[in-house]
Amino acid sequence: MQKKSQTKVLLLMCLGIFICMIDSTIMNITLPAIQEDLHTTLETSSWMLNVYTMTIAVLAIPMARFADMFGRNKFYLLGLIVFGFGSLLCGLSFSANFLIVARFIQSVGAAILIPLSMVIGVGIMPIEKRMVSLTLLGATQGLSTALGPTVGGIITEKLNWHWVFYVNIPVCVIGVIACISLLPLKQEKKVEARVDWGGLILSTIALFTATLVLIKGNSWGWTSKGALICYSISIISLILFILLEKRVQDPMINLALFKDHQFLGSVLVVSAGYVFLIGVMVLLPQFLTRFQGKTELEAALLVTPVSGAIFLFSQLAGLLVKKIGFIVPVILGFIIMGGAYYLLESLNINSTSSEIIMLCTLLGIGFSFIIATATIASTSSFEGELLTASQGVFSMLRQVGVVLAVAIFVGGLTNKIDQNQDKVIKYATTQLSQLNIKEAEKTKVLLHTKDVFHSDKKQVEENNQLSEKQIDRMVEEKSEHILKEMPSDKREVAKPLIYKQVYEQVTKQQTEIEKYSKIVNQYGTTKIAGSFSDLYKSTAPFVFICAFLGFTFRKEKKKKRKN
Repeated sequence: MQKKSQTKVLLLMCLGIFICMIDSTIMNITLPAIQEDLHTTLETSSWMLNVYTMTIAVLAIPMARFADMFGRNKFYLLGLIVFGFGSLLCGLSFSANFLIVARFIQSVGAAILIPLSMVIGVGIMPIEKRMVSLTLLGATQGLSTALGPTVGGIITEKLNWHWVFYVNIPVCVIGVIACISLLPLKQEKKVEARVDWGGLILSTIALFTATLVLIKGNSWGWTSKGALICYSISIISLILFILLEKRVQDPMINLALFKDHQFLGSVLVVSAGYVFLIGVMVLLPQFLTRFQGKTELEAALLVTPVSGAIFLFSQLAGLLVKKIGFIVPVILGFIIMGGAYYLLESLNINSTSSEIIMLCTLLGIGFSFIIATATIASTSSFEGELLTASQGVFSMLRQVGVVLAVAIFVGGLTNKIDQNQDKVIKYATTQLSQLNIKEAEKTKVLLHTKDVFHSDKKQVEENNQLSEKQIDRMVEEKSEHILKEMPSDKREVAKPLIYKQVYEQVTKQQTEIEKYSKIVNQYGTTKIAGSFSDLYKSTAPFVFICAFLGFTFRKEKKKKRKN
């Protein structure tokens, strides 16, 4: 293939992987708008996100295998068509269930496109020139994943959530036209092999149950009956899969892949890298909108430096890998990401935009070294079937990293918020005990405080403020109650004095409650907002520990020196 044609094909592969990876995160900031428009519960809405990631994780390996058997280029074209059709259905969705089904169809196309983009993009280059393809494809993966929330925020605010999906359609049409003109669709090289139905079924069951428990573990409970069943099924299926793959003539996955330390290191590094990237990209926009009052668009723009840093530094990371190998870039990447997490420990409602931009930039720089290194290492010196298999596994484990990140960080944040809510209620109880109001009123105010801090309602101080009409009504009711207990002939004379005394009593009580509300609200908002920084503080050491994953490449490096 001529050099110009190689470049065009490589760009086409970048296009395919870009639209698929951006759609893995584009809904994160759009979900509230979809939930409001379609009147769905949070549980149902979460499946709109999860079905996409889960399907890719489950189907990436079999789809890559089928592509080898029936033709990579034809399958890539099919992937674009399915993804575009699924995107159209997503945009036309009129109910939550319809959107979930449409996202599933879209994700089937993505499960084809993601591994094949890597296989075709790398395969058009000889082994000695793979670095350019790998660096560009790796940068595209990281850039698109990090860019998702920004693009989603802009489209939702300027148009509506339907266009988050509609924008994929012209891109897919361009991709289909480019496929037909650039890729040889006839007389492709195919692998003569039987479909490993046993391996397909067992791998699907193992991955489905594993990802299901990661997604549902927080709501089920990690030691619940449902979770334990999933663990058991997943482990048993995995063991049976490995035993079967060792004996079958045409395995779904060639287990020889995992004997290659370079490849093994790549899947460990990319999975860990995505855990810590998604851990910020999913939660930080929520913090900015909920506690700093940013709009969805403002929040999206503040996290954009992650994308910019990945795009700019991935090329540098690729050159560094070429010159000094894999170990140092991986260690450097996790240390820089750890620096971002160190800054996240100080995240609070008063954090400035410049501080947010700084930590996002550091996160992007660190991840660029990780994704570039992992992408280059994932191909090792593989060709043919092993190259396809490597990218199927690589894509699958990357998506597992995304699911794992959501499970860890959303579950961790939920636990931190629950703990801090309890502290807020204890603080509120202490403050209430100091107020000079009746016990019945204290109980009523405390119940209201609990209701506010265990929901997404307005602030305590806003909810406890009474209008003049409400105060007048309360004074009238209490005064009438007192007057009824007095002799009828004394009521008219006593009425003005009773009204005055009750009014003073009610306004004094209301002033105390409002003062209480202001103090509790300030404490509660700060405390619950601190749940985010508490989570990142407990996570930061693990980011630095992951730097040791760089040494998984050490053995392979020694082999090369001997050669």
